[in-house]
Amino acid sequence: MNSIQTMKEYISTFDDEKLLNEFDLYRSVHSKGIKEIIYQQIIEYELYTRRLLDHKIMEDQFEMEHAQ
Repeated sequence: MNSIQTMKEYISTFDDEKLLNEFDLYRSVHSKGIKEIIYQQIIEYELYTRRLLDHKIMEDQFEMEHAQ
């Protein structure tokens, strides 16, 4: 539990751009272990807290629709 809190604190120090890049990176990994899943969830929560998650998801959907 202590390490999860440490990860939360570490991720909260990221600027928005780095946080979004980490989000993209961890979403692209197909075979994830438990650590990667937890890390991804913490990143998503931080994006949600900063009110960036909805915007990022809409942006990704827009890019996918126009890439086809």
